[in-house]
Formats: sequence, C-alpha cells, structure tokens
Amino acid sequence: MSANGPRTKLASIAAAALVALAIVPALAATAGAAPMAAAPAAPSGPSSAWAYGGQGWGSGGLTVGPVTYAWNASFGGVVILNATNTSNTTTMLHASRTVGVWINASYAGPNLSLAYHYHALEVDNAYANVTTAATVTLANASVVPALGILNASANAKAGLQASVTGTMGNESADAYLNVTGTAQAALAFSPALGLIPLNLTGVSSWDASAMVSGNASWNLGWNWSAHGWNGTTASGSNATGGNWSTATEVTVTGHLVGVSTRFADHHPRLAILLGFSGPFDLYDGFVLIPHGFDLFGAGGRVFGSHALGASAIASEYVFVNEGRVAPQSISAANATLGGSVAIPTALTTGGGATSPAASPSATPGATLWMQPETPSAAQAQANCLQFGCSGTASLGLLAPIAVAAAAIAAVVGVVAWRSRRRRAPPAATSTSPSAISPAGADIPLRPQP
Repeated sequence: MSANGPRTKLASIAAAALVALAIVPALAATAGAAPMAAAPAAPSGPSSAWAYGGQGWGSGGLTVGPVTYAWNASFGGVVILNATNTSNTTTMLHASRTVGVWINASYAGPNLSLAYHYHALEVDNAYANVTTAATVTLANASVVPALGILNASANAKAGLQASVTGTMGNESADAYLNVTGTAQAALAFSPALGLIPLNLTGVSSWDASAMVSGNASWNLGWNWSAHGWNGTTASGSNATGGNWSTATEVTVTGHLVGVSTRFADHHPRLAILLGFSGPFDLYDGFVLIPHGFDLFGAGGRVFGSHALGASAIASEYVFVNEGRVAPQSISAANATLGGSVAIPTALTTGGGATSPAASPSATPGATLWMQPETPSAAQAQANCLQFGCSGTASLGLLAPIAVAAAAIAAVVGVVAWRSRRRRAPPAATSTSPSAISPAGADIPLRPQP
C-alpha cells in the first residue's frame, strides 16, 4: 500500500461520518424580510396583523475509541403578515418572510481533523392584492368561489456561506464557497388566479389557471476557493442573472390533506398542499419568487461544480383556520427539506491520491412547524434568524463579503427552498432535533366525499 493509502482511507471514513452526523438533523424551513419592488399604494381601510414561525435546534456527538464526532445546528422560518381591506371583496396582503440555517460539525481523530460550517439565509418581502371573487374548479368539474390573486410583487435577498477544512499531520486542505443573490417580480393575473375554495366542506382537490404578465429579474454572484492536501490551490468568482417579461399561463393545483391539531393555541387547522406550474414558486399562499432565482432551487445551480451539496423543499403545507376561507385564514405552515452533501475530493484524499469511487454523501430530511405567534415575537425571531440565534454568528447577508487575496473566501454547499412543483414529503430521518417532526405528522387524511 502506498504511503498515502491509510490516511486517504481515514479521511474518507471521517468525511462520510462527518456528513452523516452533521447534515441529517440540520435542514428545514421557508421565509423572508426586505424592501419591495413595485409595492401597491397603501390603502386606507381597516387592517390586521398576524404571524407564524418556528425554530429548531439540535446537537449531538459520538465517540468511538480515539475518534470523536460532534455537530450542532439551528434553523427556523418566520412569516409576518398584514391585511388591509380595500373593498368588500378585495384585500391587500403584505408578508415579511425570513429563514435561516446554521450547521457546524467536526471530526477529530488521530492525525486528522475535519470541520464543516454552513450558514444560509433568505429574506423576502411580498405584496398581493387578493380577492374573494375568484374561482377554482373542483375534482367533480364544478366551479366554485375562491380566494385568488389579482396582482403580486416581491423582493428577495439570499446568501450562503459554507466551508470544509481539514488537517492531517502538518498538511491541510479546505474548500470554500460564498454566494449572494437578489430577485424581484411584479405580476398581474387575468382573470384572478384562484388559490383556495371559500368553502372547503366536502372538498378534496381543485385547480385554477390564469394568464400572468409583468416582469421579473434576478442575479447571483459567487466566490470559491480550494486548497488540496498536496498544496495545490484554485479559486475563482462569477456572476449570472436573468429576467422574465413574457405573458404565460400558470396553473394552481390544490389538495385538502387533512386536519391538524399540532398547534400551541390548540385550534385545529386544515392542511392544504398548493402546487404552482409556471416560471415562479408559490409560498405561504401568495408569495411568488422567480423560479430562475435558483440559489435555493430544486434544480441544478450555476455554481454547482463548486458546491458541497444540495437540498430542496420536498413539500410545504399551509394551514387555514376552519370555516369560510378569507385573506386572513392562512395562519400556520410547515416545510419539509431533503438534500445531499458530498465532501470535496481535496478532503477525501491525501497527498494527491485518487478520489474514492463514491463520494461520501447523505440524503436527510426534516420538517419545521411554524406555529401561530404574535407579530412582535415573530419580529424578534426574524432578527434572531438574520443576525444570530443563541450566540450563532451573523450571516451578514446584506453586507459585501470581502475575500482577502491570501485567504480563501466563504461557502460550500446549498440549502434549498425552491421547488417548481411540491412533492410528497420524504420519510423522516432517524435523528430529529427539537421542534422537528416527521412530515405529515398529526395530519390525518380526511375521508373523501
């Protein structure tokens, strides 16, 4: 066996264990908060405010002989909403959505140590004029009144920073990636795009279509760097963007999944799964983000060759209060994430040795429940997610990220919150931090009418 063999094998085993222990419990959410593109003029009618959010923390470790693994993670999502009536049938909604994810993990063994670090944040601001005079088509082909969108606008900011570093004797290796991006959209629907039937009694599924017009644009920028065990280095930066201004048809599909009682206020709510087909992703009932803004998307990413992994929202439920559906009815949510992570070759091989046949990876999943809470509590939680929770360092999303010439700039990996069409929730992982539960828990299926 070559001199590089034992340490190559050790690094590979350590990397695999690091990934398995660090990433399984550490994914979840939906979110936002920031300035606004093309915000509607403020109306003068009566208004109301409400919010929902949730956070989860997890930590753990394992010691096997002289080898120690440890991880900790925190994550959460918050939505703060405001509704202002503009007529008997129309309401202006505003949502500030924030999501943050932090993961730290380490491996320590004889002559080898590895550390994984991950920060991700998205901040969205969205407006929509909604109406109770829209329609949807039920599974039995009948057309019924529904809550729908007349027009909407949104502004999103996102960023992630991640790194993997390792030392083996007197040698070291590391990889970093730093990504930031912004997106904006201003849209109008003709006719109003139906979302949820006003009367859900006896309803199982529905759909609605409309033409959407307007404009959207987005941009992404990233820096990356890597340093191998044998002293080789590589680095670079790039940027890309896109825009949309072509009228097209979009479709919403809805499913009444069941009834959940998993809420701190003890009020039962109906779980609804909404799918959206078109150039945008739909969140929390009316927040529309350009699908091409794929920093947290389900598809491939333009910086993928430098990423440490990827994950995406596998499903997102919104929960509406029982009774007649109104603009203020959406009062809770949950989101299930799944993903995979692979340690770069630079850390799974020693001294330039050949990479293992299969890179270590994991495909975890976890669900975050966002409970009803007061707007003031939600704002405090949003600040925590943006600027640091329980001593967690700030991601610094809105500040430029400087990369020293002699240093390696930040971020490897991707946590994803974008999916063009919602899918069935993945199976629950065996490790679950606080505030996390298997997808669909406490949502018994409602009998078909």
